[in-house]
Amino acid sequence: IYIESFMVYEKIKNIKYKKLLIFAMILVLIFIVIQVMNAIIEPQGYFNPDYDKINILPILNKKNFSENDYKELLYQTGLGETAIDEIMKEQDGIDKILEFQEDFFRNNNTLCKSIGIITSQESIVNSNGKAMYGFKLAPYENGYVLITKATHSIGWRHGHAAIITDAEKEETLEAILLGSNSQLQNINKWRVYPSFIMLKLKDTSQDTLDAVAAFAKNNLADIPYGLTVGLTSKKNPKPENISSTQCSHLVWYPFMQYGYDVDSDGSWLVTPKDIANSDLFEVVQIHGVNPKEIWP
Repeated sequence: IYIESFMVYEKIKNIKYKKLLIFAMILVLIFIVIQVMNAIIEPQGYFNPDYDKINILPILNKKNFSENDYKELLYQTGLGETAIDEIMKEQDGIDKILEFQEDFFRNNNTLCKSIGIITSQESIVNSNGKAMYGFKLAPYENGYVLITKATHSIGWRHGHAAIITDAEKEETLEAILLGSNSQLQNINKWRVYPSFIMLKLKDTSQDTLDAVAAFAKNNLADIPYGLTVGLTSKKNPKPENISSTQCSHLVWYPFMQYGYDVDSDGSWLVTPKDIANSDLFEVVQIHGVNPKEIWP
């Protein structure tokens, strides 16, 4: 009886050991797959111009810019028409735009680090691997939208989005990570991302953008991050029914309240890519992004 009991015990022990071993092997395999997928998509997160840097002074010295001039300046500086016009009002506007050109063509070093259980993020770094600012920001106002491709999870480059809620205070509102509430951030953190997109609604008054920004701050600040938000209630729920949010939902929802559906594909879930491709927006500034295709 003792021998039989011992043999049964050993058999159960071996079965448990095998199960633990299989479970450990599955975890290792999942980890390897995630690392490989992240390594494959990492270079897709930022763009260095594959065309020549040219002398843009002949364009900048013109009294008026044509449509082709604005396009050339976008390709050379990453600045859209609104930003160009605003900077050119300044006494040293031409010098500042030339500085944007230098930033746009600089080949920055980048580093990818984990910022969550399955989420990684790329940053611009110096020679010592420390995060650093890689570019200057174009003039911005309340209600402007910020997007980066720098974040990805399990091989999906979902990116990140935010809305400027107080330009004077350099303030953005963002839903950052699962387990944390949406919060106000300093806009300069975006200068560390190797890819950057700044957008504004076309043909819209600043009063409207101020209202959108105020709505976002008053209704979507300090609420939990929700991975599934928008799956069943994306289409315009009442503000009091919003109990969680995620980065792109936080941007999409305030605009929707004022009649602007900035979800370009209108699918069941809005993403930063959907917002970046919305025809309702114009580009204010891009960096580390291909001007031919903002987010293909």
